[in-house]
Amino acid sequence: MYEKISIPSITPSSIKDQFFTVLSVELGNTTIKSIIITTNIKTNQSFQINKLVNLTRDIRPPKESEEVFGYTIWNKELSKEAIEESISKTILDSLEQVNMTTQDIDFVVRSTGVVAISSLSEEMGLIIKALSDACLNIGIKPSQMTAPFSINNIPEHIRKFSFFNNIQFDGSIVGVAPPKTTGILSNEMEGELVTAGIKLASKSSSIDYRNPIISIDMGTTLAGQIIDDSKPYANLLCNYVGLAGGISDILLRGCGIIDENYSTIDLENTIKSPLLNEQKLHEITEKLHKYVDIMEVPSDVQNFGLVNVYSRNKKEDDVKIIGSRINDEEKLVNTFNKYVDVNNLAEVLLQIDDFYAYYIKRLIDESTKMNLLSDEMTLGITGRAGTTGQKPHLIHEYLKDRFNEIIFAEDGLALGALMMARCMNSLGTPTNPIGGSKKGFCIMQQRNKKNNY
Repeated sequence: MYEKISIPSITPSSIKDQFFTVLSVELGNTTIKSIIITTNIKTNQSFQINKLVNLTRDIRPPKESEEVFGYTIWNKELSKEAIEESISKTILDSLEQVNMTTQDIDFVVRSTGVVAISSLSEEMGLIIKALSDACLNIGIKPSQMTAPFSINNIPEHIRKFSFFNNIQFDGSIVGVAPPKTTGILSNEMEGELVTAGIKLASKSSSIDYRNPIISIDMGTTLAGQIIDDSKPYANLLCNYVGLAGGISDILLRGCGIIDENYSTIDLENTIKSPLLNEQKLHEITEKLHKYVDIMEVPSDVQNFGLVNVYSRNKKEDDVKIIGSRINDEEKLVNTFNKYVDVNNLAEVLLQIDDFYAYYIKRLIDESTKMNLLSDEMTLGITGRAGTTGQKPHLIHEYLKDRFNEIIFAEDGLALGALMMARCMNSLGTPTNPIGGSKKGFCIMQQRNKKNNY
C-alpha cells in the first residue's frame, strides 16, 4: 500500500496555546519557498498556514560592487546582497498574505539546496549567513533561530509542553544520531531535514514511518538517507546525492518544450493523463536510463551529479554515498526526442513520471546490492520529481514486492524544519512519539540514561 499526504490548512485565528509555529525558508536551485507551518504538540498533527513559492532565477543579478560567490546548478549568479533582498521579501510577503508578523512566529529554520558551489566551508557558509541576515533584517530575533540556553528562552505559551529540563538538544533530530563526520556533502542538512519531515508527515497517515527507514527527496537535486534501528539513537547508513528533478528540466529544454533556464515547475499540468501503456513506458524508460548513472559515489570525485563531495573527509567516514548523474546528456536528450512524441505534452509528462519511478527503483536496487536495507524498512518520498503526476502509482508498481508501505509527503523539507525546531526546543510527544522504532515506545528514558541527565 501507499499513501500520499498533504498538509491540511489552518488559519492563524485557529492557533491555540499548544501550537508551535515555524517559518521554513528554503533557497533552492529552482525555487525559494517561505512555508509557515504549525503543529499541535499534543496530537503531532501539522497544519499549513501559508506557502509562498518564488523562482530562484528571478533573484536580481549581482551589482558591480557585489561579489559573485556561487551559482545554482543552472549557472545563476548569486551575491550575498541579492540573496538577502530576495529572501527578506519572500518572508515578508508570505506573512502579509495571512496577516501575520515576525512576532507571530515561534521559530525560523533556514535551509538551502543550492549546492553547485566550489567550497563547502566558504560559499555554503556565506549562503547560510545570507539567509540568517535576511531574517535579521526584517525583525526576526536571533532567539527565534537558535536553540535555547534555558527553559526561559522557549516561547512562553509553549514552555509547559517542553521537556527541556529532562533532556536538551544534543544534535540528534527525531532520534537519529548527528553525523560523526560533517563536511562530506553539501546537501547533508537537506537529508536530515527530509528524514525528519517525512516522519512528521506520517502522523497524518496510517503508516508508522519510524526507524528503520529510507528517505528520498526528489527535488532539483537528490537528497535522502538510509537510517537503521539502533537505540536510543539510530545511525545514518547512507546518503543520497546527485541530480534528480533537474534531469527532467534538461530533457524538456532539449525537446524545446520549455525555454533555457526554465523548469518543469513552469508547466501547468492540467492535461488528463493518457491511458497507461506500462510496457511501452518501461521500454522507453530503460533506454533513457542507459545514460544515467545510479551508483556508489567513487571516493576520488569532487562532485557527483552537480553535488559537491569532499573526498578528503569521506575517507574518514564509513557512511555510504549513492549518487545519480547523467553520463551523456546529448544521447539522453536525443533518445527522448526519438521515442517520445514531444508534441503531446501529456505523453511527455507521463514518460517522465515513469522515468522517475524507475529512477527510485534503481536507487533501491543499488542500496540493496550494497547490503544497506532490511526487510523492516519503510520508504518515504518527497519532492516534485517523486510525488507529482502518476509517479506514486508507478513507483508503487515497481516496488510493491519490495515494500509493504510507501509514504509520499509534500514539502518534506519544510516539515523537517518544523521538527528540527521542535527538537531544539525539546518539544517531544512521549504518548505519540515521532522518534524511536516502529511500534516502539518513546525513547526519552533511554536518551536520558545515555546522556546521564
